[in-house]
Amino acid sequence: MSGPVPVPDGPDAGLVWHYGDPFGEQRRLEHGSDEPAGVWAREALRIAARQPRAGLDDDPDAPPDWVLRPIHLDGSADEPLPPVGTVLTLDGEVVGRLGSTAQHYELGPIGLALVDPSIPDGATVQADGTPALVAS
Repeated sequence: MSGPVPVPDGPDAGLVWHYGDPFGEQRRLEHGSDEPAGVWAREALRIAARQPRAGLDDDPDAPPDWVLRPIHLDGSADEPLPPVGTVLTLDGEVVGRLGSTAQHYELGPIGLALVDPSIPDGATVQADGTPALVAS
């Protein structure tokens, strides 16, 4: 199957879901193309640009001092990316919550997360068993 298909339900209902080449679409969008592109491509670029999406990257129940940070997830395992809401831990302590994730054409598996501000750049946290590097 290839070509654009509308997403039937959920937060992306009505948007274009493309079963083609999301990495190629990301490259074209970054270079100013106005060709159609699917949700996967647009989400990866949004996450890389650190643009939060309401309802996915925020959490009214999170501690108020937690900050939005980019995350680089370990892509060495052939596993799906951890889902939105996955708890982030460091040395067994809860230090954050994962928001959006995507496969970026250059950066690999990335995400946005609400993280305790005391977590330093470069710290490796766990997202349900998946190592994730906290970026600045």
